[in-house]
Amino acid sequence: MGDYYKVLGLEQGASQMEIKKAYFSLVRKYSPEESPEKFREIREAYERLKNQAEIQGPVFARPSEPLAEKFLSLYRQYEEAHDDQAARNVCEEAWKRFPEEIQFLYYLAVAQRRAGNTGKSVKSCEELIKREPDNKWFWREAALSYDERSYSRKAYQAYEKAYELGCRDNRFLIDFSLSCDNYEQYDRGIEVLKEVVKKDRRWRREEIPEVLDAYSGLLTLYDAAERNPVDILTSLNQFIQQYSIYMPDHFELLAMIILRLSMAQEGDIYEIVQEILASVEKICSNAEGKQWLSQLVKHSRESRIMEDKRISETMWMGVQAYFLMDDMDAEVRSFATLDFKLCAIQERQEMLQQLELLEKEYPEHYEKMREFAEQLKSGKNLGYVKSSLMKQYVRLIQYVGGGMYFEKYPDEKKKAMGTVFYQSEDDRPFVRGSKKIGRNDPCPCGSGKKYKHCCMKKDNAAMA
Repeated sequence: MGDYYKVLGLEQGASQMEIKKAYFSLVRKYSPEESPEKFREIREAYERLKNQAEIQGPVFARPSEPLAEKFLSLYRQYEEAHDDQAARNVCEEAWKRFPEEIQFLYYLAVAQRRAGNTGKSVKSCEELIKREPDNKWFWREAALSYDERSYSRKAYQAYEKAYELGCRDNRFLIDFSLSCDNYEQYDRGIEVLKEVVKKDRRWRREEIPEVLDAYSGLLTLYDAAERNPVDILTSLNQFIQQYSIYMPDHFELLAMIILRLSMAQEGDIYEIVQEILASVEKICSNAEGKQWLSQLVKHSRESRIMEDKRISETMWMGVQAYFLMDDMDAEVRSFATLDFKLCAIQERQEMLQQLELLEKEYPEHYEKMREFAEQLKSGKNLGYVKSSLMKQYVRLIQYVGGGMYFEKYPDEKKKAMGTVFYQSEDDRPFVRGSKKIGRNDPCPCGSGKKYKHCCMKKDNAAMA
């Protein structure tokens, strides 16, 4: 192992700049005319190492024995076919026969892990490290095997060692961050993932999923570390805008991030989250995606108002009545709206402040209750409005429970549920003159229909 590096006079993990520098220095010294064998050796080493940064594994010299070469070829066939058990069996036999070819032990460790033999994989990795303690690939594979065995501390330490020895590709950094999360080293995980998202380069199309994974991981770690993620959210928004052409191909990954963001409600965080949602909305091309995103935006806004401690109990009743009861029976929705309006009239001064807050920070909620809000602000004919609402409320309360108005204002209940509906200016009560009409009773208009199928609907429409 490491022959190619030795040919160029380098240590394992040398940078691309060092590889190129060593190669050009050696080919000037060993020309193809004067030293053809040496030149070919140098050229082969350079070709195998020049794209090392993109290779997810070590570079080994070719086996010296023809039979070993056949074992290697057979292993690669099984690997390409994703037949992990067959690959493992080939490597076991090859390692027995050629113990000097350390690559078979490395491939055996990989195949054992993939085949589910993680205990054996750990032992193979530990033997690899014992033989070459400064090989970053061996430490990396050990970290993965420790992870599979849920050895959190050993995995974290192995990742740290591989990192120290030069592992820096995106997949490694993401795996390392997951180990940091498992081992509760949240700040270290954040440092590691920031290396991914802050790389000064233009991302290739195939790298976009890894970058999105990195942002998702950062949000998880920021939450665990109880840190404000505004800087990461700002960076994410810039990334989405810059690579918007690729985003539709990775909508599922993006959706998972958006789903997490929809729960963020704090002031400065909420604002940047809304910007991200707007950025995603622009690139969402199909109708299904747009509908899903629209629902998510709505959910985000509803979640925010639910968490806003400035919203009073009565105003929250109104938000529920107007926005969160679409799937409920019409009578239940009507009763909830009446309950809110009556409480709001009773608490008019406080509600005027609440409506001002709603209009300023939750305009979509305010707009739906604008007509009643304007009526409450003007204060005109509120006595009449209240009596009209009360008639409907008393009728519906026979069938719908859960109202807050009578619970909060028991004196109003005494007046309404006895005989009094409306107290006029000369203090003469309005007294019910006839029996209350049941929903299944014949409609008094003479239509022949049940009340619930006739004038009751008109009453509900007038009340709404």
